[in-house]
Amino acid sequence: MIVTGHVTCHCNGESRVRSFVGQFESSLFDASVVRSPEQEVVMSGETRKQQAGFTVLETTVVVLVVGVIMAFATPKFINAMREYRVSMASRQLTDLIHQAKMQAVSDNRAVTLRVDTAANRLGIVVLDANGNEVRTDYVPLPQGVSFSMPANVSAPMTGAPIAMSVSFAPKAGSPTVFEQQFNSRGFLVVASPATVQAIYVGNGQVFRAVTLTSVGGIRTWKWNASQWANTRTVSS
Repeated sequence: MIVTGHVTCHCNGESRVRSFVGQFESSLFDASVVRSPEQEVVMSGETRKQQAGFTVLETTVVVLVVGVIMAFATPKFINAMREYRVSMASRQLTDLIHQAKMQAVSDNRAVTLRVDTAANRLGIVVLDANGNEVRTDYVPLPQGVSFSMPANVSAPMTGAPIAMSVSFAPKAGSPTVFEQQFNSRGFLVVASPATVQAIYVGNGQVFRAVTLTSVGGIRTWKWNASQWANTRTVSS
């Protein structure tokens, strides 16, 4: 009985050892298994899907954040665009005035700058070799900009008219079309050397002015609530 019990105990211990060794070898085998490329691709794809996914909550938060940013940024962007368009209109005015002056000197004859306030456009009158009018090469003002002045406007400089948005003489038979001639020297054709011409543009909130002196000086102005500020001066 004693021997038998001893052998049984020994056998039970050996069985436990063998069981442990078997489990260890099995785990080593699983770790050393080489997966096929197809299996790796499938597992990699599943991993990427798990990593790249967004929950409904995350998407909602992103949409809300973008909405808040747009709510603050949109008014500023709109105001900036309005400011830019009015500034661009004043630039168009000065560019066309320069073009008319240079063309008058180059052609050695008078050139006419025409402003159509009803259609919000301005351009240079084109003549043929005999001096007959052929057409007017108009340039439209930027969208939302018109020939206009602020309320309670003051003169940007001494002598600058403020009765109308365009101080040029009206074209015969048209109350909304105005003209200004430049002689062969590029100077204004006016009755008095002290004459100052002015053109005003705006969008109801932002305003600019361009003034011309009889000797060819050009200035651009910006309306600052109650007065004009000179933004650029160009000599003849």
